[in-house]
Amino acid sequence: MNLEEINTQLEDELTWRQDEIRFLHNQLSYITKEDDKKCYRKALVVMLYSHFEGFCKAAFSIYANAINQENLTCSHVTDQIIASSLAIVFRDLENMNKKSSLFKNDLPDDRIIHRFARQVELINNLNVIWTRRVNIPIDDVVDTEANLKPSIMRKILYRLGLPHDAFNENEGKLHSLLNYRNKIAHGSAKDGLDEKQYEEIQTSTIGIMSSTIKMIMNALSETKYLRKDTVI
Repeated sequence: MNLEEINTQLEDELTWRQDEIRFLHNQLSYITKEDDKKCYRKALVVMLYSHFEGFCKAAFSIYANAINQENLTCSHVTDQIIASSLAIVFRDLENMNKKSSLFKNDLPDDRIIHRFARQVELINNLNVIWTRRVNIPIDDVVDTEANLKPSIMRKILYRLGLPHDAFNENEGKLHSLLNYRNKIAHGSAKDGLDEKQYEEIQTSTIGIMSSTIKMIMNALSETKYLRKDTVI
């Protein structure tokens, strides 16, 4: 794993977004009326949220892809990484329409026995699962649900084996960004934002994005995705 290359990918992802946010913010200098500036800042908040969500999706995808490329087996990684890697397997397990050939004819609609049969099939394949190569389905696991509120962030972090409570102290800041974005979208923030309000949101948002890079690089450099007893 080339940590320097991964860090560069993450930093580049943040840099181009910061540059665009800065460029859009600088256009305020060409607006003279304060009411117009407040209105323009509404557009800035929407773009800021868009970049925040896009950055998080990209950063967590880079992290998951880095683990996938290590060519590890499930026996090497943490339980969360195993569960994420087996997302499709578990989806089949929970598929109520998947029926066992043993009872397909005489008990076609018995959900209990067909679910039990799927569970037996999973148990029969446990040895195979441990030797299965880790392949996290990124689109399934890194799903921001177009509404990256703190609970969604915690869910993604947990599924990737990252500290799910890493941003608990910043939940208020995340809620602030999301609330303003939603108020703008729903038409309840017609008056716009003053300079102080916007600056606080922008500073805290970029700060969380920077902290995300540090968290990911720490997890990779300390191989926190591996089981404690794993020797590679």
